[in-house]
Amino acid sequence: MVRDRAVQAVVTQTEKADPANPRHIAAPFSGVVTLGVAEGDAVAQGGVVATIEAMKMEAAISSPVAGIVARVAIPKTQQVEAGDLLVELDDGSSVSG
Repeated sequence: MVRDRAVQAVVTQTEKADPANPRHIAAPFSGVVTLGVAEGDAVAQGGVVATIEAMKMEAAISSPVAGIVARVAIPKTQQVEAGDLLVELDDGSSVSG
């Protein structure tokens, strides 16, 4: 076997969700996530924010609380690990109308 020292592995470190924070929506298991929301979108409690596909099965990822999408932590579609942060919600109190 010949190793090329010029080739380096690039590993993307994904931010982990805080399990104690209900406004952090995490990947429930490893798979390919496709987001269904963008920053500024309103999300209802139980509303679907993304879908995850693993082993040819697809599941919805829903929000445990209502809020406004403050930040998306991944691109629209990405391979993730369990516990990776997908979306961070704001409670909407900082939104002026």
